[in-house]
Amino acid sequence: MNSLTKVILPLALCSTSFALQIEFGGGLQQEKFRGWIKYKGEKVDLKKDLHIKDKVKGTAFIDIRHKAKLGLLPLPDLKIAYLNVESSGVGTVSKTFTFGSLTVNVQDKVYSKFRFNQWDLTFYYTPLRKGFLNVSWGLGAKIVNFKGRVTSLTTGQSDSKSAVIPLPYLYVKVGSQFKFLRAYVDGKGVTAGSNKYFYDLAGAVGVGYKFTKTFGISLNAGYCYQKYRVDNVSDVSANSRIKGGFGLVSLNFSF
Repeated sequence: MNSLTKVILPLALCSTSFALQIEFGGGLQQEKFRGWIKYKGEKVDLKKDLHIKDKVKGTAFIDIRHKAKLGLLPLPDLKIAYLNVESSGVGTVSKTFTFGSLTVNVQDKVYSKFRFNQWDLTFYYTPLRKGFLNVSWGLGAKIVNFKGRVTSLTTGQSDSKSAVIPLPYLYVKVGSQFKFLRAYVDGKGVTAGSNKYFYDLAGAVGVGYKFTKTFGISLNAGYCYQKYRVDNVSDVSANSRIKGGFGLVSLNFSF
């Protein structure tokens, strides 16, 4: 066995020998919209001017935990999450404003529809596993599929704006588990100044039960709060919030 083989073989064995845990699930999340948006015009309030309604939408995730290594370097765990954010509204405006090329006059009736769907891709480590306390940290990216349309039902004219917006973030999670009870808080966020930042906070409590060594189920309920402050990104500025309670059910597999 030559010297190169002596080096590569142990690294390969180290990289392929690992335990694997997969958790996937989904549920419903309440979405209460607050704040304003501006597109080549004046600030318009999501509730008062655009009449965007609060909604309950779906969310789903898959969390992959392992002990894989690249040589001696441990590889991060991976969580992928999706949140459907979409709402619309119809109402009479109380002020004149411009949205892109559309001018809406006071007392006009408008139809507004906004989509803010989100994919979160998080790479993380859990360096602290002590007793019932777990602390994780990592990096990730939130991919926002945005589209907004405002239509004046009075004049029949409309304008829209769409964009795919990647938002890198730092990630921290603190979790606790005692027998079948569990709780966690986590946060994602980034800032590029006082007018460009976002953060996404969530906390939940729940129960988990393992039917066998390889299969279990978890139920969690909690509250989520997101805030986005954007200043002239693709002609769009916004100071908006999405908040509300959520419930999740997940299946856990160990290999």
